Amino acid sequence: MIATSLRLPADAKAFIEAEARENASSQNSEIVRAIRERMKAKGAAETAISPRLENQPTL
Repeated sequence: MIATSLRLPADAKAFIEAEARENASSQNSEIVRAIRERMKAKGAAETAISPRLENQPTL
């Protein structure tokens, strides 16, 4: 995993917080879930791993 900081508009932050509470999960998990849903909707060809990231070790 790669750590990053993220700035969100207040309404997006509130949405993520509410989703995390509703799903008994972390805010990070909700953000990842939303991104993965978008990736799936766009299709695998458009979401290829960046060459910069493909050599990162997996945990």
